[in-house]
Amino acid sequence: MHRLAGFLLIVLVSACGRTQAPEPAAEPATGVTLDAPMEWPTFDDAVAAAKATGKPLLIDIYAPWCGWCRRMQQEVYTNASLVAYVQDNFAYGRLNIDDTDTRHTFLGDNYTSQELGYALGAQGTPTTVFLGSDGSYITRCPGYWDLESFSKAVQYIATGAWQTRTFADFAQL
Repeated sequence: MHRLAGFLLIVLVSACGRTQAPEPAAEPATGVTLDAPMEWPTFDDAVAAAKATGKPLLIDIYAPWCGWCRRMQQEVYTNASLVAYVQDNFAYGRLNIDDTDTRHTFLGDNYTSQELGYALGAQGTPTTVFLGSDGSYITRCPGYWDLESFSKAVQYIATGAWQTRTFADFAQL
């Protein structure tokens, strides 16, 4: 956990071009789980939703064979409060980094899912990438994150706190 928090401290974040962040829902709680992991729209549907709503993007980059990806789906994305928070505050989708057939046009370029995953900064799986509603890069969370840490990370992005303070400062609140 400390390694991941440290990584976020050194990741440079760029401004997303919004003058005011949308009002986020209350902080995600822990405890209540769903019967199954959340349903994921496609990457293309997530990009379209971000454009339509102005919400930032949360993209889960995974591989079907990845045990840590499955663990994140089973232990993190089954928390009802976290799922509701993500659904309320983000346009979200998944990208299979092993898929070399599906093509996406993103920011004027054409990519396979695999190429796009790497272009978004994934060096392994799972990787969660956060983008502005216009597709601008905010940051990424590489690897598996436990529920508490991941909840704090999504709140950090959803509230717009990433624009004014470090993750370490935000996490201390």
